[in-house]
Amino acid sequence: MSNINNLKQLKMGKPSSKGKYVVKVGLNDIYVLATKKPDTTKKHGYSMTYDFRIYKNGKLVEKGLKSKDAAVAKALTLVPTKQTA
Repeated sequence: MSNINNLKQLKMGKPSSKGKYVVKVGLNDIYVLATKKPDTTKKHGYSMTYDFRIYKNGKLVEKGLKSKDAAVAKALTLVPTKQTA
């Protein structure tokens, strides 16, 4: 029975705090992180806020962008730095 539980755990992926993957621009990856905030004026009782983030090689480069267009424009302006081995 324990083997079945182990297989179920292996199939599930690790949760990601990066958010949902949106698009790749050059060497940069853009993710969107959606969060719920309580809002009594809404019908559902909450409102969604979206935070677009730019990652390069798994490291956070820029965060706090409010739209996909702004994130893509910012990713295009980031100058790639030369990495030394």
